[in-house]
Amino acid sequence: MSHSIGWPRARRSSWCKTLSIGLALFMPAIPVVANPLSLRQAETITLRQNPDLAALAQKVAALRHRAVAVAQLPDPHLSVGSENLPTNSFAMNQQQMSMLSFGLSQTFPPFGKLGLKGQQVDMQARAVTDSRHAQAAELVLLLRRAWLQALAADDAVRIVRQQEQVEGESIQAALARYRAARAPESDVLRSELAHDGLANEIDRLKVTRATAVAQIARILNLSKPPSIEHRWPILPRPPTLATLEARLSGQPLLRAARAETRAARIGVEAARRDRLPQITVSVGYGRDFFPGSPNWVSASVGLSLPIFPQDRQDEEIASAQAQSLQAQYRYDDQRLALEREARAVFARHEALKRQLARTDQRLLPTARDAFRATLAAYAAGEAHLNAVLHAQKAVLRYALARLRYRQDLAVSTAELDFLATKGATQP
Repeated sequence: MSHSIGWPRARRSSWCKTLSIGLALFMPAIPVVANPLSLRQAETITLRQNPDLAALAQKVAALRHRAVAVAQLPDPHLSVGSENLPTNSFAMNQQQMSMLSFGLSQTFPPFGKLGLKGQQVDMQARAVTDSRHAQAAELVLLLRRAWLQALAADDAVRIVRQQEQVEGESIQAALARYRAARAPESDVLRSELAHDGLANEIDRLKVTRATAVAQIARILNLSKPPSIEHRWPILPRPPTLATLEARLSGQPLLRAARAETRAARIGVEAARRDRLPQITVSVGYGRDFFPGSPNWVSASVGLSLPIFPQDRQDEEIASAQAQSLQAQYRYDDQRLALEREARAVFARHEALKRQLARTDQRLLPTARDAFRATLAAYAAGEAHLNAVLHAQKAVLRYALARLRYRQDLAVSTAELDFLATKGATQP
């Protein structure tokens, strides 16, 4: 096995350089991109251009128009006819009582039913409006998750690349000790293996970032992945658990379920009105063409007879009541699900804050100190290279863990903001 890299002359300077590179693992770096898209801009684009939100807006408009239509009386009926025509001549003036008649009738549904039907459809429109608000908040949450994943992947790639430089210094050190017969060849191989293995990690992180950016493009309804701003967003400060639980009643998902429940209850009242008769009022005018005969006027009132309610009205009422119970169960399930999720996300958020603080204050500084001590011991010939590699990996592991805690903490903050939202983000 032949190598052309020799031991550097200034040994102490080389190890100081190695130490400096190792400490540089934790320095943030921001890529330079042309016209990057900020998260705030992306959220605005999502709320204005998402086709699903536009489709829901049209559904709301359709329901509001229908709410007006269903509350109106049915169209009146106009009838025109002839009566008592003689079959031998079909003359209108041959016989008395032959006449040309005109009639007008209007049907009135059971009292109050039209108003209830209009209220029911209007409440359904409210439910869709709240669902649209909920979907807008969910899209913002999905966008934030993908955004944070892309930012974390970028930072992780830079941390691993800086680790590659440190591993390169370890390879040089191992080569120098091997040529001086102070270390076995296995030290060189292990150093190279540790260095080459980082390339796989970088590839994996690049795939993660590409997937996140593709998700952002899908949410923004873009044909190409956008160039995003590499800046960790400042998200709304999460409320306390008590405040969060108090705000859940205004959460769009819960408001939509509540509106659906109210619409179903109105449907029960509308079904009960069918037990009342339907009234039809008719008026008619007859023109008699026989000489000396008067014209005629007629008026009548007709009533529907719900005399078999067990086969029709009662079944409709039972069906409406079942739908009302179904909507109530969905509301109760949605409320309990939001309450459970709020407590779980809040607990995770508090735990992540502690984990991030512990990593910043204790774990990562301790790993750095252990790396320095091991590096110094190896330089003095008092430690093996595998101890140095192990210390380097520990620093990398805790650096990536810190980045993961930061990402997860930001995601939990976004989730708490979603749970506390009242749909104000929807224009």
